[in-house]
Amino acid sequence: QSQQQQDPTTGVRGPLIVDVLSVKEHARDVMLQYLPVECDILCTHPMFGPDSGKNGWTGLPFVYERTRVGSVVLEGGDNDNNNDNEEDMVGMDRVERFLSIWEEEGCAMIPMSCARHDAYAANSQFVTHLMGRILGAQGLAETPIDTKGFQSVLKLVEGTTADSFDLFYGLYRYNKNSQETILNLRSAMDDVVDGLIAKDQSQQQQKQQQQQQQQ
Repeated sequence: QSQQQQDPTTGVRGPLIVDVLSVKEHARDVMLQYLPVECDILCTHPMFGPDSGKNGWTGLPFVYERTRVGSVVLEGGDNDNNNDNEEDMVGMDRVERFLSIWEEEGCAMIPMSCARHDAYAANSQFVTHLMGRILGAQGLAETPIDTKGFQSVLKLVEGTTADSFDLFYGLYRYNKNSQETILNLRSAMDDVVDGLIAKDQSQQQQKQQQQQQQQ
């Protein structure tokens, strides 16, 4: 009873619940598990924030999945809802009207399943935050001889570390693909370092051979 009193959807028939979280599959599962079946669910991720969207939203990506409409779960965000009763049609119309707000503002509308979104995000959004945090932990700072590339690195550090650690942790904790991204990054770094060491050893061997030939 206490939960019902705190639940803003109690007594409302068929509200549309929209989430805008950065990790989609976990949010989808939680909403499907706990929200009343009468609630329609739309999972979205506007791929921009206050800084990137301050001059308008034209061309900025807006990812969405129609998750549940008219008590029917649309697997993979499928547009096809075979139940053509009035309630389903009204629910789908409400979803489309919400999406039209973003479309009219010029967003690039991208229908995509939550699972696919998270797979992409692990190797784009999460890896960006991960690299920013790693570089930030090195204490990088401006120098009198900064290149454009290094200035971009500092901007990356500034942009990612400005967000809370809780946000960064959430990208890791609730996206099942993030651990693989970390492992791939470690492996890639080892490969790059191994390449440097191998090159160094090769040059040392060549130098020794030249010295032996000269003797």
